[in-house]
Amino acid sequence: MNDRYDVVVIGAGPAGLACALTLLDHGVRDVLVAEKYVFPRDKCCAGYITQKTVKVYREFGLDPADCGYTCIKDFRLFYGLSPRQYIDNRFLLTSREINRVALDDAFFRLAVSRGIEIAENMPLTAHDPDSKTVTLGAGENRTAVRYGSLVFADGTNGFGSRYQKAKRRNLAIQLRFPSDRPDGIEIHFGITERGYCWVSTSGGITNVGITDEYRKSTDYRAVFRKFLRDIGEDPDISGLYAAFTPIGVRRPVLPGDIYFAGDAMGACDPFTLSGLRNGLESGRKAAESIAKSDPSILRRYAGRLRSRFFFMRLLMKVFYLKPAKLFVFNVGCRCLRGVVRFFFDRFLNKK
Repeated sequence: MNDRYDVVVIGAGPAGLACALTLLDHGVRDVLVAEKYVFPRDKCCAGYITQKTVKVYREFGLDPADCGYTCIKDFRLFYGLSPRQYIDNRFLLTSREINRVALDDAFFRLAVSRGIEIAENMPLTAHDPDSKTVTLGAGENRTAVRYGSLVFADGTNGFGSRYQKAKRRNLAIQLRFPSDRPDGIEIHFGITERGYCWVSTSGGITNVGITDEYRKSTDYRAVFRKFLRDIGEDPDISGLYAAFTPIGVRRPVLPGDIYFAGDAMGACDPFTLSGLRNGLESGRKAAESIAKSDPSILRRYAGRLRSRFFFMRLLMKVFYLKPAKLFVFNVGCRCLRGVVRFFFDRFLNKK
């Protein structure tokens, strides 16, 4: 690594790489992306992407179909453990492995092929905003690097989170294991208080996960184990993986040429936990702000997300009320199945 870069991006996930690639398109080539892990690396997620997300990836030159993403038609909504609604899935695609490992690795390799400098296994360990210096790595690998602009794209609880105020967050827990379940997608409501569970299977691999608005008083491992038993599964849970996602858009720009993108900016839908397309877009907007010396570009994008997520937060508060869930799943899904299917399709097609 050099000792100075025009832009240093912290995090080589979709938001960080989208930022670096967009900077390159705008002629900013002196860019370093610092990543604390080594690719290919895993990510806690249900393994789905939407058609709109596919479109954005293709704009960057990556076709998710090349990573094995296809559409699983069988999509079912459950209330508790009882099926309530079948939907002919046309909007969610998933990989053979029901995770994002191949997709994230392909995006990483695309960035490297375009000439983006990525330092793996180099976590951010210190930051001095006054001198615009970050310290990357640990022990003998510690390296001080100065920057002109800094982009935090390091997730909900990354180093950049210490500069943000965030009172609430969602928790996601996931486990993947071999199984003989038929290919399909199950979304279970009513298991957690303000979240949902998923059971996704493709080609003999099942991905089970739960989400909830995080509460310290809840034993989520116990909730997860019970859900596994309830769906007739008893896998080894030593590979259990957990992560937080943000609730609410955070400050997108700070004084001193500091920018935020992806989950670090709170670009994640608080209701569905969908954040991949927003992560790519926020990374692009951060890059445009830097390249054009106009922070208002990212601020305006954050403002639009804040308005959209405010509505989703209100919807979340209403939907997770017990009377609302009882009405949707015991009246709507039984008497108004076509209406529920129509609104569900319209809702997720916009993600």
